[in-house]
Amino acid sequence: MRLLMVRVVEGVGGFLLLLTVAIVINKALREMGERLDRRRRALLEPLVFEYLGAATSRPLRDVLPEPPSRRDRRLLERILLESARLVKGSTQERITAAFEGQGAVREAIRALESARWWKRADAAEKLGLMRSKAAVEPLVQRMNDPEPEVRIRAARALGLIRGRTSIRPLVGALADPSRWSAIRVAEILISVGSEAVDELLAAFDTLPQNGRVSALDVLGRIRGLRALGLMKSCLLDPHPDIRARAAHGLGLIGDPGTTPDLVAALQDQEWPVRAMAAKSLGRLGDPSAILPLREAMKDRRWWVRYNSGEALRHMGNAGLEALTDMLSSDDPYARHMAVAQLEEGRVIDQFVAELTSSDSPTRAAAIRFIDKVTAAARIDERTRQAATSAQEGVRQALSHILRAPAPPGGGGVR
Repeated sequence: MRLLMVRVVEGVGGFLLLLTVAIVINKALREMGERLDRRRRALLEPLVFEYLGAATSRPLRDVLPEPPSRRDRRLLERILLESARLVKGSTQERITAAFEGQGAVREAIRALESARWWKRADAAEKLGLMRSKAAVEPLVQRMNDPEPEVRIRAARALGLIRGRTSIRPLVGALADPSRWSAIRVAEILISVGSEAVDELLAAFDTLPQNGRVSALDVLGRIRGLRALGLMKSCLLDPHPDIRARAAHGLGLIGDPGTTPDLVAALQDQEWPVRAMAAKSLGRLGDPSAILPLREAMKDRRWWVRYNSGEALRHMGNAGLEALTDMLSSDDPYARHMAVAQLEEGRVIDQFVAELTSSDSPTRAAAIRFIDKVTAAARIDERTRQAATSAQEGVRQALSHILRAPAPPGGGGVR
């Protein structure tokens, strides 16, 4: 038994010794390979940059002193992929030509058929950076890959390659939310930019409702003027989600000519549409929308009132004057929202600071303004200031106003 134990210990010790030797050798080989990579890269990198900066159409192989080895091809691919993330225009086209000339595109397309999903995903990502039109059809096929990560990387690659053939399947993916994340596909289409507008417009009527909502969001964020007609017509769509997204998109595009359409949307029977229309009117900043926005501040839905008040706050002095006038509104919801927006815009703080002004008209205007605020039944913040303001004059003035009865209807404001 003792002899057996000795044999076991010797065996384990021998195994550990061999394992240690294998680890040491493996580490030494890896470090040797990394040193060799660094030396070869130091030689190849200037040649690649010389090729990318050249004004001629000379291929990359003519710049290299000798046919590249397997190691050199791998390093060349790495250098070109890193450069592809940074450059655009003609330099990008030269990178694509180098990938095609070195056979890297062909190898990556072959890797799309790998049995291992992470190799297919890696190949799809590389093909996106290579931007070769030869990869479009194989990538379109990978959009049906059983692995979600491969599908999304293939979609991203098509977005980078662009062109009508690449964009069309991306638009089609909006119609299948069970296989695609609408948000991720939308981000890809937005990154494509104006090139995606025509495909989205052409496919819009064929998309299901959720796909049309996503398409409107993409069109708005791309800010394509060609989508204005579709957006305006969608304000009359029977589905409220479509109408709300169209109202939002019109604000993102920012054409002041759509103000009448958005003002009409303030009367929509669904509050999300009214809220989006108010928000978009704030983005447009058209003064003709001030009066409808004032009326919208009386809406029974908080979001409609908030977006309307915020829109007025973003319209400069005319909008702030409208909010100040709303302090005298006969609608308590509108009064409260006006106070909230004036607080958020720090307008109230300005008037509070003027309570101690040495200029009598300025001080009187500040008192009248604070009277209006307290009459709007929003005195909590003013009470806090009366107690905590660092200025004795401000504390006394606020305390005096808050003790006084609210004036009927308030006075004029400067």
